[in-house]
Amino acid sequence: MSIKVDQIIRSDRKTLEVQISIEGHIIVRAPMNESMESIENYLDEKKFFLLRTQQIARAKYMNDLHKKYEEGEKFLYLGKERPLKIVDNKSIPLKYEDGIFYLSNAFIKIANKVFIDWYKDNARDYLLKLTTRFSNLYNINFKKIIITNAYSQWGSCSENGTLNFTWRSILIPHEVISYLVVHELAHIVHHNHSDDFWTQVEIMMPDYIKYENWLKKNDHICSMFKNEIGTINSKSNENQSEKSFSNDQLEFKL
Repeated sequence: MSIKVDQIIRSDRKTLEVQISIEGHIIVRAPMNESMESIENYLDEKKFFLLRTQQIARAKYMNDLHKKYEEGEKFLYLGKERPLKIVDNKSIPLKYEDGIFYLSNAFIKIANKVFIDWYKDNARDYLLKLTTRFSNLYNINFKKIIITNAYSQWGSCSENGTLNFTWRSILIPHEVISYLVVHELAHIVHHNHSDDFWTQVEIMMPDYIKYENWLKKNDHICSMFKNEIGTINSKSNENQSEKSFSNDQLEFKL
């Protein structure tokens, strides 16, 4: 079985690298003068590993994108998969209690929107409390936080001190969310990724590297629910339906 390469990116780099995207696409990053024969030989050496990894990536991507909202199905929340129970409660669309999601059967037809709204609301409260805590601890003031629909990045920091986080942050472990907050707060002090920036991050979180690596290994989570109702399908619309929150009050911007 041969390997189908979806993209070859040449640059001033000195070594060959093969990446498998969350969708299972194979991307080769190569030096400018690397021959096709050399690339093909390299791929052939890694063939079985690459094909297996590609199969796993595709299966996980499809599973994450297409939820069925059935009894027993698992949904991520704070880094763990939580089971779903379907209940007759018609007044509360979705409730989380004791490690279990309870979805009203009256809302099954719009369950994807119900889940996304629940995630957004909880991301809002969770990130505001966490950001305020680190802000006070290290005396780094932020203007407000904005919860976005972004699926290509976890967070960002504006020049005016506004911190932006995708609502999908609530899907990952608490320690990793804390790292996201520390990372963006450090950008208020240093608007780049200089050595001074990483020193600031290390002061606030000495073991940050393991959380940075976790994000790299699990970046597919940032694309979950990408094509569901309530989210967006193109980068140009990533910030639609943003919710903005200041440091001292909850202030919605629709």
